[in-house]
Amino acid sequence: MLNENHAERENWAPILMLYSEGEIADENESWTLQFNQYEKKPYVPTYSVEERDGVAFITMTDFANPDAIVKLVEENKQLLDMTDKWIIDVRVNYGGSDSSFHPFIPYLVPEEGIELADPENTMLFNCTEASASRILSELDEVLASTKGEQGQWFLNVFKREWERNRGKGFVEFDFGDIVGDTFVKGSKHPSSVIVLADVFCGSSGDSFVEGVKKSSKVTVIGRATMGLNDYANLVTARWNEGFELMYPSSRLSRIDKRQGMTGVGIAPHVYIPWTPEHIVEDIDVKKAFELLTRNRIMAN
Repeated sequence: MLNENHAERENWAPILMLYSEGEIADENESWTLQFNQYEKKPYVPTYSVEERDGVAFITMTDFANPDAIVKLVEENKQLLDMTDKWIIDVRVNYGGSDSSFHPFIPYLVPEEGIELADPENTMLFNCTEASASRILSELDEVLASTKGEQGQWFLNVFKREWERNRGKGFVEFDFGDIVGDTFVKGSKHPSSVIVLADVFCGSSGDSFVEGVKKSSKVTVIGRATMGLNDYANLVTARWNEGFELMYPSSRLSRIDKRQGMTGVGIAPHVYIPWTPEHIVEDIDVKKAFELLTRNRIMAN
């Protein structure tokens, strides 16, 4: 049931929920631990920017609300423009739309620019009639609730590609209207950015970490991301009885070369193994500040 390549990636919750107690054993003794169920708090997304010891600390727990992230950048523009060291926490990021994190890209790319596209890897959408009907209905709902121009623009291009390719099977979408030139130039500030990653970061979170990892001024630390994008862009089939089936409508071509991310995720530059010490202290954030301090000393 765990089906993972590393203990850090194992999700024990479904297993523990099957039992009322468990036996804990070490070298010298064993004891019984009672399992209790607790009310799960409703998920409330976090999009925040705060100043910590001269560092802009940014937290985004999903990329599902492009309007909220555009607003986040606009409302904190002065702090972001004036702060030369950043920490971006996406250790918990439930994904959403890649368009949501575009406002941050100019900050995270060096002045000389980088090529964000990978010519050896393409995303192919399986545009069956059934999937097109389902996804277009969902896109209309999302468009109705999206107010920001950038978010609406991306969604309309996505909708256009589904409409013109419906029934054609596997095709590569034309996102030229959105990305234009995939060689992107950035800004001088910030000069150093730490991105915190973990296995609870997936989907668009995977895309964000994989993209910014290419930047010379970004260091990704922590643990590998969840790795959900080999098969992505979920479509939902619904039945009147209340059942739903979510299935992917796209695949990355690199899986044919056995270079996919399923089960391995996007690896960080600096690996920080999880230990029980993480429960009482944020080891990742502590390491991030150490790296930023070291970079500051080297720059001077």
